[in-house]
Amino acid sequence: MPSDIEDATAKESSFRDDGGAGKEKGPTEETGGPSLLVYYNALSRLLMAVFLICAGVYTDPAQFNKTPPGGFYYCAVFFIAGTGIFLTVTLIDLANSKGTGCIAILNSSLYVIAAGSLLAGSIFFYPDVDSMGHPIGQYLYVVGTIIIFVAILWDVARLLKAGNAVPLPFIVALFSALLGAVAFNYGALFLMPDVGLVAKASKFFIAGGICFAIHALAVIKAYLL
Repeated sequence: MPSDIEDATAKESSFRDDGGAGKEKGPTEETGGPSLLVYYNALSRLLMAVFLICAGVYTDPAQFNKTPPGGFYYCAVFFIAGTGIFLTVTLIDLANSKGTGCIAILNSSLYVIAAGSLLAGSIFFYPDVDSMGHPIGQYLYVVGTIIIFVAILWDVARLLKAGNAVPLPFIVALFSALLGAVAFNYGALFLMPDVGLVAKASKFFIAGGICFAIHALAVIKAYLL
C-alpha cells in the first residue's frame, strides 16, 4: 500500500517488503512504463524471499548437518543476503516518502529500523560472531518482527482512515507480509536456547519466506503487470 495513504489508488509506488510502499510513481511520463527503480524495488523482493526460504531450509539440523561446513553457516549467509535486500528497499522507500508528510516518513522509518534489526540479527547467527552463545540474533529478530507488525498495523489504520478503495494486489501484499513477520517471530522464539526447537523454527522461517514470496508476486502484479 502506498506511503501516501490518502491517495492509495492514484499513485504508483515502490512497495516495502513489509507490505507498505514508498511514494515513487511506477509509470514514467517519458516511457509510459515503470521506472528502473520500481523494477528493482519490486523484483528484489522476490529475490529476498528466495534467500529467506533457503535460510529457513538450512536452519533445519537435518539439512545443515549434512552440508559442509555445517552449523548455521549457510543459514546465516542466506539470512544476511535476504535481510540485506530488505534493508535496501526500505531505505529506498524512506527516501521516496519525503514530501508525503511526517506521518508517512515516520511510518517508513519503522521499516528501516526493523530491517536493520533483522540484518544485525542475521549477522549474529553467523558462526563465531557471538562466541558466548547468547541469543542476541534471536532477540533482534523478535524485536524487528514486532516493529514490522506495528508498522503494518499503522499502515492499515492510515488506509482505513483514508477510506479509499484499495486494489486487491495491495491487500494481498500487505497481509502476506504481516503473516511473514508473524512466522519469523515464531521462528526466532523457537530458536531460543531455552526452547531449542530448531526443526520447528525452520518450518516457520520457510513459511515466512513463502509469505514474503506471495508479497513480492503481489507487488509485481500491482506495478509491473
